[in-house]
Amino acid sequence: MWISLLAALTLATQAPAAAPPPPLSVLVAPPDAAGVPSHVVEFAQEHVAEQLRARGLVVVRIEDITRKLTAAKRRPLLRCNRTQAACIRSLGAAGKTELVLVTELGQLLSGYRTGARIYTSNDGALVTEHLIPGVREEQLLDSLTQSLDAVLPVAQTALRGPPPAPPAVEPPPPSSPTVVEAKPLAPEPEPERIRPLRRWSWLPAVGGAALVGVGTVFYLQAGDKYEQLDRGGTPDAPLTDADGLASSGRRAQTLSRVAFGLGAAGLVTGAVMFLLPGEEAPKLQPSAAPLPGGGMVGLSGTLP
Repeated sequence: MWISLLAALTLATQAPAAAPPPPLSVLVAPPDAAGVPSHVVEFAQEHVAEQLRARGLVVVRIEDITRKLTAAKRRPLLRCNRTQAACIRSLGAAGKTELVLVTELGQLLSGYRTGARIYTSNDGALVTEHLIPGVREEQLLDSLTQSLDAVLPVAQTALRGPPPAPPAVEPPPPSSPTVVEAKPLAPEPEPERIRPLRRWSWLPAVGGAALVGVGTVFYLQAGDKYEQLDRGGTPDAPLTDADGLASSGRRAQTLSRVAFGLGAAGLVTGAVMFLLPGEEAPKLQPSAAPLPGGGMVGLSGTLP
């Protein structure tokens, strides 16, 4: 008894593992293409077949079957209504596949209506479908690929069951924290300061100096008028118009005071403009980026 049990356990351990299920087989049926040029239909069918093979399916095209049939047998397969279960069953039986895929290509005013429908061959039942309206011609192949990505996982699950769950991966043990010695931060450089008024400070200073010179001239003229009035003239040249001379002296005195005041203001303004604290230089960084048909250049930063 123990020997029989040991032999059974040995055979069980040596039994080969279960083989993976075979890949799905699919017949690429004639498409439902209303108003679409024949070359577009042929190009789309070839794209669909290549995408199915790239995903590991066994692909049978309707052209591979009909070229071996007589005209009497070929006509019913190509012209049957591919929305009816009887038509799908006959196509599946002719291709000897598990699935039948019907591509839809409809040309509308807003563009193409593309998509894919998958049926089971044994009963002609619809498994799933995915349709995309308003597709431009240059997007035709991408939209068909999108429809295949949507319907194939559903068909795979319906006929083969859900894919096996990935094996659980144990998380790695926590590692001890690494202490990194912080480096002292380098002192930030003092920002450069600009003094936009300093280079123009000479203008009011020069103007003020000139006005001081003019005021000095008027001041000397006023003093000269005052001395003439004070002396009362000379025996050879007595004063004939004392009032006019006094008025001229007062006018020269007034002009000298105004010139002195404006000159002093100009000198003070120039000194203030020269000594005013500067501002931080604007931080601007140039940037450039290539663009289709040209490029772009710009500045980024803070303006004053």
